[in-house]
Amino acid sequence: MLKRGMLILGLTAMWLGLTGFASLGTEGEGSLSSVLEDLTAEQMDEILAGGEWTGRVMAKVDESVSIRKEASTDAAVVGKFFKGDAGDIIDQADGWTEIQSGDVTGWVSDEYLAFGEEAAERASEDVPKVATVVADALKVRDEASTDAPVIDLIGRGEKIEVGEEEDGWLQIIYSDGEMDYISAEYVEVSYEYGQAKTMEEIEAEEAAKKAEEEKAKRTKNLGAISASTDEVTLLAALIQAESGNQPYEGQLAVGAVVMNRVKSGGYPSSIQGVIAQPGQFGPAATGRVASILAAGPKASCMQAAQAAINGETVVGSATHFKRAGSTDGIVIGAHVFY
Repeated sequence: MLKRGMLILGLTAMWLGLTGFASLGTEGEGSLSSVLEDLTAEQMDEILAGGEWTGRVMAKVDESVSIRKEASTDAAVVGKFFKGDAGDIIDQADGWTEIQSGDVTGWVSDEYLAFGEEAAERASEDVPKVATVVADALKVRDEASTDAPVIDLIGRGEKIEVGEEEDGWLQIIYSDGEMDYISAEYVEVSYEYGQAKTMEEIEAEEAAKKAEEEKAKRTKNLGAISASTDEVTLLAALIQAESGNQPYEGQLAVGAVVMNRVKSGGYPSSIQGVIAQPGQFGPAATGRVASILAAGPKASCMQAAQAAINGETVVGSATHFKRAGSTDGIVIGAHVFY
């Protein structure tokens, strides 16, 4: 109601500006009231949609567009404006718009921005629509009908992404294409607009993503092999001798190196054979491993040994390790694995 009232005031001002009349005068052909009466509901909605975006823009891109320090393609890039992002208009000049979105302020070519009604349309296409429950318990049904079975309940304040509204029902669309329905009467619907990101934020995210990918590679299970209790204990004794004072991850890494050698084809094909191979593991030659065997390895080393035999690894297929500092590789605790 408030928006429609503001619209009427705006149209009034526009009408007076166009006609030069000091007052609206009487109703009749060409009067403001007749103009308003001639507007269809669809036209009013279109005008309202554009009004909601006064002073704001949406990204008009499939992926992202650069935000620049100045209104030029030669200017430095200070951030990125992504599909689904919205921002406030600061200034406009020569086919460029200065926007503020998130922690980024800078210039974007108008070619990649949606304004007014187009921004509203873009929002409906690119931005997740979220319903916030305003009832104590909202029923989720498998069809858009109060006669349909209730399959779940959503509590007050909970949020859920929704699709189109039809006859007072909102769609809940799942990743597999299945749909459920909730009553639009008991929710408040809003768009979750994205925000631009600074180049520093983007670089940090890319670094974190790369680190996660690398971690996934080096922790991918390499497959279990069968081993006797004696072999598990022997591996645990070596782990304790080499890394008993290290975090569990470092203990598992030593166990994984032994198992990687067993599987590699370039070393003996048994745990005992790998550990006893001359010139490879010092504690095996000095009697340290035998001493630990006699006393019994500690629990964390037994756990790491069994995990390594089960195919777990935190160092990928590394077959060597040494004190960290002189060799590139995966550093865990005091060792580098490569």
